[in-house]
Amino acid sequence: MGNFSYTEKLTVKYAGAAAMYFVSKKLKKKYNVTDERAALYEAAETWVDGLNGREFLGGSKPNLADLAVFGVLRPIRYLKSGRDMVENTRIGEWYTKMENSVGESSRIKA
Repeated sequence: MGNFSYTEKLTVKYAGAAAMYFVSKKLKKKYNVTDERAALYEAAETWVDGLNGREFLGGSKPNLADLAVFGVLRPIRYLKSGRDMVENTRIGEWYTKMENSVGESSRIKA
């Protein structure tokens, strides 16, 4: 359940969201990102290009780089941007292979 009071939980939740908003703005400016979706598609295509025809970057089995990219993409996979990414790039096949390799999430459902 945690040791945080209701007020502390709300403060962290909303202060964290505000902080991430400003961090995202700063990163977009730093990397000159004007279209987030196009940048996501470009990154997905760059990843697939890096596979060079292999199943995974690690070869026949995922390596830490595969797991890191999968970990970033998994939370957005079934959101609109994640669905669009799979439909509009070549990353879907790799993502499905990663889902099969990694398996279900081990999170604890409350």
